[in-house]
Amino acid sequence: MPSPIYRVIVEFGYKKKGSVRQYKYQKIDTFVLTNDIEMIKKDKSLMQRILRKTKSGKKELDITFKNIYVEGQYGETAY
Repeated sequence: MPSPIYRVIVEFGYKKKGSVRQYKYQKIDTFVLTNDIEMIKKDKSLMQRILRKTKSGKKELDITFKNIYVEGQYGETAY
C-alpha cells in the first residue's frame, strides 16, 4: 500500500557535541513520509541529509529544530 509523501521546510541549528559556541542555523527543503512533527524530528533519512548539508561527515552534532513547516502532500510512494 503506497504511503503519502510530504514536502517540508526545516530550519535547524547545529554545533559540534560538547562545543560552547552558538548554533549555526540553516534551512533544508526536502520530502518525508509523514506529517507528524515529532516523527520528522526522529527521521533517519532527514538526519543524514542534515549531516550531508552541514558537511560534517560522521562527526557528532547537537541539532536543534527551530521550525518545521509541512507544506503539503505531493503524491504517494510507489511501494
